Amino acid sequence: MKLLCAADVHLGRRPSRLPEGLAGRAADLGPAAAWRRLVDEALRREVHAVLLAGDVVDQDDDFFEAYADLRAGVERLAAAGVAVLGVAGNHDVEVLPRLAEAVPGFTLLGRGGRWQAQRLESADGSRVRVLGWSFPEPQTPSDPLASGLPERTPEVTVGLLHCDRDQTGSRYAPVRSADLTAAPVDAWLLGHVHKPDITPGRRPIGYLGSLVGTDPGEPGPHGAWLLEVAPDGGLTLSPVPLAPLRWETLEVPLGALAEPADVTSRIAAALDDLHDALPGPRPEAVGCRLRLTGRTALRTEIARQLERDDPRTLALTRDGTRYFVHAFGLEALPAHDLEALARSSDPVGLLARRLRLLQGHGDPEERAALLQAAEARLAAVPRRRHLRSAGAAPPDRERVAELLTAAALDALDALLAQREVQT
Repeated sequence: MKLLCAADVHLGRRPSRLPEGLAGRAADLGPAAAWRRLVDEALRREVHAVLLAGDVVDQDDDFFEAYADLRAGVERLAAAGVAVLGVAGNHDVEVLPRLAEAVPGFTLLGRGGRWQAQRLESADGSRVRVLGWSFPEPQTPSDPLASGLPERTPEVTVGLLHCDRDQTGSRYAPVRSADLTAAPVDAWLLGHVHKPDITPGRRPIGYLGSLVGTDPGEPGPHGAWLLEVAPDGGLTLSPVPLAPLRWETLEVPLGALAEPADVTSRIAAALDDLHDALPGPRPEAVGCRLRLTGRTALRTEIARQLERDDPRTLALTRDGTRYFVHAFGLEALPAHDLEALARSSDPVGLLARRLRLLQGHGDPEERAALLQAAEARLAAVPRRRHLRSAGAAPPDRERVAELLTAAALDALDALLAQREVQT
């Protein structure tokens, strides 16, 4: 028996941080397009069922937007004899039960926070019992496992749960990993956390991750997982990349750059290399954050070149996949010995010591304190209204480190140039 499993589809959500050339194609790159890809893949692989681990819909007021996409997909699956089972998460606690009533062929398990099981059977005699629990309220601080699971039966049991794992005090169905492991369930397929962490093996347990990353905070491969159940009860789980949009952080070394103008061709070459390295099926678009690294005497000239040829205006298409740059950081170090500069007691020395700290040379706690102070300063700066409405997330800690490094390098260049003039 073959089951195609996914979580956190978030129908109704739109991708953010798309460039002007792709903004009009947001509907082709977001959750609705990923859902259509999932349906196509389920039919191509001739699976017996599609399992959805919550947050199928982004918000409770997205009924009509989600209805058309969900119904069209479920109808195609039902026509091929493919069952569709799901549970409600904290985002769709109200709308998913309504959609289940309106969409024939979609079965919602565990209404009202009560465990429910449904049996699936394939032509080869394989049997699977799918066990599910749905959020009864948008905020549910109780442990779903505390209410007790239905009695164990001989079939392979797959648990479908939207929850917050190992987060004591969470308002979103907190569970403990130890309790999941101890439960009489052969595989736990979890939703809620968008980064996949499920480990294939004899007893898979973990988060499936979101079906598609809608912003740079969800980098790497996203999609569904294929769970195969053998007649003897053996389980095989493998990832199925389906996301039409992918986000990556790409390091571009500049150390051997001969001319400042060569930085643009170096970036294009790095994007070509990324394309060649991506496994199929490739996404429709890939958004990149560039880290321009290395050590070069041309750093100041490269910075001016990047002002003239902003990488964010680059549009590269390879084999139908559009590559774009949504952010970049010039982290290349000047051709100076930072360790030697750090020994001085003037502002140059202070900056050099801070740069070395950001690079990981020194006390980790001091580095963490520096970044924490920077995060507090950034949090105090009002975010622009258009960024708030687009759902742009604040920068993560390592992105803050990149911003501080770039600012410190610019200041170091200026101070060293000033020192040279004075000398």
